[in-house]
Amino acid sequence: MSSALRPIQTVLFWALPFFLVAQIDFTANDTVPKYNAPFRPAANMGWYPNWTDAQLADIAAGNPSQNSKGAGVKAFRPLLPQYFLENWGYDIRVSTFQHYIGLDIRDNVAIIGYPNAAHKDNTWYGGCGASHLFANLYQPIWDNGANGTPVNENNYYALYLYKMVNEYKDHVKFWEVWNEPDQDYSGHGWFPPGYVGNWWENVPQPCDYGLMAPIFHYIRTLRISYEVIKTVDPTAYISIGGLGFPSFLDLVLRHTDNPNNGVVSPEFPLTGGAYFDAMAFHSYPHLDGSLRYWSNTQGWVFQRHSDAAAAGIARLKNEFEDVLFNYGYDGFQYPEKVWIITEGNIPKQSYGWLDYIGTPEMQRNFSLKALFECQRNNIVQYDIFTMGDGLNATNHFDQMGLYENLSFTPPGSQVKSQSGIAYTTYTQLMYGKKYDPDQSAKMNLPNDIDGGAFVDNFGNYTYVIWAKTYQDGSEHSTDIYWFPDDLNLAQEIDIRYWDFSETDIKETIPSEYMKVTSTPSFVVNVPPAPLTPK
Repeated sequence: MSSALRPIQTVLFWALPFFLVAQIDFTANDTVPKYNAPFRPAANMGWYPNWTDAQLADIAAGNPSQNSKGAGVKAFRPLLPQYFLENWGYDIRVSTFQHYIGLDIRDNVAIIGYPNAAHKDNTWYGGCGASHLFANLYQPIWDNGANGTPVNENNYYALYLYKMVNEYKDHVKFWEVWNEPDQDYSGHGWFPPGYVGNWWENVPQPCDYGLMAPIFHYIRTLRISYEVIKTVDPTAYISIGGLGFPSFLDLVLRHTDNPNNGVVSPEFPLTGGAYFDAMAFHSYPHLDGSLRYWSNTQGWVFQRHSDAAAAGIARLKNEFEDVLFNYGYDGFQYPEKVWIITEGNIPKQSYGWLDYIGTPEMQRNFSLKALFECQRNNIVQYDIFTMGDGLNATNHFDQMGLYENLSFTPPGSQVKSQSGIAYTTYTQLMYGKKYDPDQSAKMNLPNDIDGGAFVDNFGNYTYVIWAKTYQDGSEHSTDIYWFPDDLNLAQEIDIRYWDFSETDIKETIPSEYMKVTSTPSFVVNVPPAPLTPK
């Protein structure tokens, strides 16, 4: 990993008599900051008429002064668009973010971009409408302080970034460049190579996807983001926007920001992978094909249960990772990316056009297994969608809340969903613990049971165990797990269940075997050596 260990160089220049700016001279091809913080269960906040963001934070993370236990949330994913900050002032959200810090909400993801009308590129690159990106992206990024800042004020995006990051760098760890820039209008994003119009071998037209601009302009946006944000805060992570299509990632990695077809040139020497540290993707198993597969004899075979849904997280991550590795982002040629999921969940109600998945129990089980899968697969943050159910019972995104309908509920009267109770329990029992693959292997789990071992800073273990679900549309599954001698358990162990955060009930059993269901159970605080020999 010689490239990852290359010394970081900087170029110093005077912008104004009273401050010195260190402009970076490195990219993500040279170094990616190591993420050493604990895995963070997180949330997209949503908007509800009766709630302020500070009140939502209280019921997300917990606030004793408001008599709120919280829902286990340790980070947020807010939106900081240019059109909002230009209108209300760049410091408008600072006090709210300071409130988050008081609740131990840290390492937030901020969605960035979205120009106001005065700074928007109004060019029609196709016949469908104007670009959604900023104007003047190809103006120089830097001007050596000619007009009061080190960035070129005529590069509207660079100026927005410089002003915003200086305000929020202590509160935001991941800067996500646009939300779902690969939103597919053509239906070609999921096509494999060889199909007409696929994105692996072709460049989509601007009208084919959400930004309505040439793909090279998005790579330019990543490049400006990387240069400006890293200059202000070298410890920050620039994240490609929450993606759904590996083919879009391939587009970014095989082109530069050169407006002339993305080719390499002295002015545009690097492809898009050089300009982001973090790989953010979205995981909606009922939308991304995780709940069905094709059989030549049976047609579509459905597997609408929580285990197939949770397995979709690793499946999609592996697809993105294959693309990254193909372009050298494997930890050897170039540093590996840091992984986050910035949206994910399944609905608690079934909708016929969405692979028919959805019950409160299924959503609850998926929430627990999704958090588990993130830790098992080295994903450092999971932003569930969303804090509360919404107004529209016919919209699957309005059925994904940690709380029941907040739009009709005033602060103080909120009721957690089953998913919210499970989310709280997971954080309460698991926060700060790391997945241990070696100890997990010692669990000797049979094929019909899944789970793993997690260790805290004192060497104590927590074991997460459940019976796999197999039947389409059902969460009914039970089994018996026999504890191997290699785990060195005491004669008795404590078991806690998905609703422990509400009930405070634990069960003490002999450490011979335990009954398991499709809902993960937790064997907690097991010392690294036996208290008494078995």
